[in-house]
Amino acid sequence: MSLLYEPRRLQYLAMPDLAYAGNRSLRDLERELGRIQTPKQSWDLTGADTHVFPPPEYAIKEMTRAATGGGVTYTPYRGDPGVREAVAANITAHLGMDLDPATELILTPGTQSGLFAALSALVDEHVTVVLPDPDYLLTERMVRYLRADVVRVSMDFSNSVAPTLDLDAVEAALHDGARVFVFSNPNNPSGGVYEPQMLVGLARLLVQYDAYAIADQLYCRLLYDDTRYAHLREMPGMAERTITLLGPSKTESLSGYRLGVAVAPPALIDAMEEVLCISAMRAPAYAQHVLTRWMDLDIELINKRVGEYQSLRDLAVEKLRSSSAFEVYVPQGTSYVFPKIIDPELTDQQVAAALRRAGVVINPGYQFGACGRGHIRICIAQGRQALSDAHDTIIDVVEGLSSRS
Repeated sequence: MSLLYEPRRLQYLAMPDLAYAGNRSLRDLERELGRIQTPKQSWDLTGADTHVFPPPEYAIKEMTRAATGGGVTYTPYRGDPGVREAVAANITAHLGMDLDPATELILTPGTQSGLFAALSALVDEHVTVVLPDPDYLLTERMVRYLRADVVRVSMDFSNSVAPTLDLDAVEAALHDGARVFVFSNPNNPSGGVYEPQMLVGLARLLVQYDAYAIADQLYCRLLYDDTRYAHLREMPGMAERTITLLGPSKTESLSGYRLGVAVAPPALIDAMEEVLCISAMRAPAYAQHVLTRWMDLDIELINKRVGEYQSLRDLAVEKLRSSSAFEVYVPQGTSYVFPKIIDPELTDQQVAAALRRAGVVINPGYQFGACGRGHIRICIAQGRQALSDAHDTIIDVVEGLSSRS
């Protein structure tokens, strides 16, 4: 019995894909190392420990109030109107982006759902997408799922305080017909924050070539060292061609509530709503009400948390720099460090497999693009002692591998 058509998912998996191929290689390496047995101590450094950094107290109160009569079960697809009004007011007050809650804002079931809806609104098999390298590990896979092409543009985060994009390469891609630019700022995985002047140059090119942008700004509230932050949407000519993705899942530890926010021109919000209504219907109706307090009641919490995360970032950087096995870029934002493995004979897949056997789970850098190879991504949002112990293990394992290579 044969299928009448080949499902898009299977077509996608057959495509050349760095992350997919790399994951297969990682599994092969783990098999070579033998059956993995979890040591007495283990650390998952792919995401934050929300027991150490729990959600704000208002979250459960607002969700419970909505679930016990204060909210409706079936909101409009783009979200409860009252919640959207509150979210728009808070975004305007705290991020400086003026917007119409009825036509320029949509609530999504997490920021990743927002990214997929945004890409689906702009991308099909006739579109080429420009993506920095490295950048968020699932963006390219989404683009290829939609049968579009990807052009990767290198991002330099090794020798400067702020990352730089190769704008000549961006222009070349746009000149050749690319029409969408997608990026994270702060950058996931490196933690770099683009300087305003870099975004001005990017905006000029996007306007010149009549292209769109998707700006993943999930970590824009998690900034260190008083780093300046600029929104691409606020650059001249960009309000009508930018989808900005925001959300409370990371800095505010609200990942379990599955909430995201997208700001975009009305026509794009309409298109995203069409995608959302057939894929997930809406953001969780009761959880939506948590967003009425987001960026309003949590300022004190965020200020405290940023300070705690910065201290953990400093600990991680100090630990890694004490070892000759790593070269470390100091992140300006996010909850990640992205050290480079010095030994050219070691791959990030080998390191990831060995670390997993030692009880430490990290993201190998190849998952974020070709330029991420040779790096590992570590989430610093852990208990201080746990983070310190995990880094001791990472250093011991990588130095041991390096001495044998």
